[in-house]
Amino acid sequence: MKTKLLTIVLGLILITKPFASLAQKASPDVLENVLSAVVTVGVFETGAAKKSLGFRGNASEMAYAKMLDLSGASGSGSGFIITYNGKPYVVTNAHVIEQAADTDGSIYVYSINRSKYKAKVMGGDSFYDIAVLEFIDKPSEEINTIEFRAEPARVGEPVYAVGNPLGEYPYSVSDGIISAKNRVRGGLTGKFGFLQSTATVIWGNSGGPLVDVNGKVVGINSQIAFANQGNSSIWQPQINFALEAQLSSRLVNDILTNDGLISRSYFGIELVQKKLPYPPGTQQYAYYSRMYETDDLPLLKSVDAAGPAATLKAFEGAQLKAINGEPVRSLEEALGEFERIAPGKETEFTLIKSGQVSKVKVKGGVLNEDNSARIGKAFLDQGGFTYKNAPNQFLVSTTAQQNGSQFSTVSNSGAQVIPAGNFQVVGIGLLDEGYESVWRVANLADVGTAARLTGMTGVVDMVLLRAGADPQKEQNYFKKRIGLSTNDKLVQQTLWY
Repeated sequence: MKTKLLTIVLGLILITKPFASLAQKASPDVLENVLSAVVTVGVFETGAAKKSLGFRGNASEMAYAKMLDLSGASGSGSGFIITYNGKPYVVTNAHVIEQAADTDGSIYVYSINRSKYKAKVMGGDSFYDIAVLEFIDKPSEEINTIEFRAEPARVGEPVYAVGNPLGEYPYSVSDGIISAKNRVRGGLTGKFGFLQSTATVIWGNSGGPLVDVNGKVVGINSQIAFANQGNSSIWQPQINFALEAQLSSRLVNDILTNDGLISRSYFGIELVQKKLPYPPGTQQYAYYSRMYETDDLPLLKSVDAAGPAATLKAFEGAQLKAINGEPVRSLEEALGEFERIAPGKETEFTLIKSGQVSKVKVKGGVLNEDNSARIGKAFLDQGGFTYKNAPNQFLVSTTAQQNGSQFSTVSNSGAQVIPAGNFQVVGIGLLDEGYESVWRVANLADVGTAARLTGMTGVVDMVLLRAGADPQKEQNYFKKRIGLSTNDKLVQQTLWY
């Protein structure tokens, strides 16, 4: 059971439909050029949780000459090669490499002729599910590069998905069209900026490119769709999602010029919104909606008096109606607006308190490590923890009177009380039946990052190891769930920004 909880799901790793015939809308020469720029990313050594990756013959002949030898790999996905300032880098999905260990030789990429190159993570962003890898081994001449398209994709235009089905059918191509734009996806990460296409992808090719008829990247293949029917989830092969190129290009530029991080604003505010944990239209929703009051708009719960938005302190408890004039009806919409705001830019908040509408302008700061740590402190204070940094680990002290559920051991899902004491935080995220997504924690800033990624669910799970205990024994691991709502019949989504 420890393995189940601590071996974190890498997400839906997507692959293209094997050996799809090439449509005549793009020439084989164009697609062969793309094939030479696509790589397979293999993770050969993992950590306990995810991180908060000569002579050239005919490309298509090399692609199908032999299966890649991925024996020993703990996970794999796809990627593609770009150049920045004359240097090659691999772009892939964050979930492909998030679980890679921080050790030499944990990540390799394979080229079109099956050459194997050692690589390392330059940086990335779990929210957008994007990562950039740097070659440690110098790539040879079989490597090609492709570039992001500057113009937005158009609905109805033909596109091609390239990747490695199941890690067994390298460099397969499937064709389709752009069927929709600006999709918002659920889950903890990957919510905004997605194209929807009919170019079929499925498990195994996350991070591969979605290209146009000229071989330009219009998106990064990331997610697929399922329809729930009874107790089953049915794959929808004509509904596939890719992070659109213009956003991807900006994120890659941030990663390569900002120490591996996406540049984000920081205001020092906590927004919440109470909702029922049932879909509208269900009997449960109809019943409980008559008993419990939910929030029509996000609420400004708290403001850091020492943060950039300290002038909003007087508006704690107010409803948030708009950001920079754009109406927001949910935390998801508020998050979408915040993600568009560059650090240092003046931002207008439209707030309603005691029936009075006010417009307040503040200038945001930068979400750096110090400010992420401030978010981490706010979360731990809310959970009733005391904490301290120790060499190579982050420790918390627990009591029996903490916010959230009682502890449950990893080997026993039932709740049980354990003695108060010190515990090492192994990871923070969400651990539910059928869904596990946890990020590694080494310091207070990591706590803040993981809490930000998880808070929109209304609960945050912590995986703890009894301090000084044998990490090989599963009875020494515990899960602590922090409920962000004071009412167990309501989910209180929380956004720290």
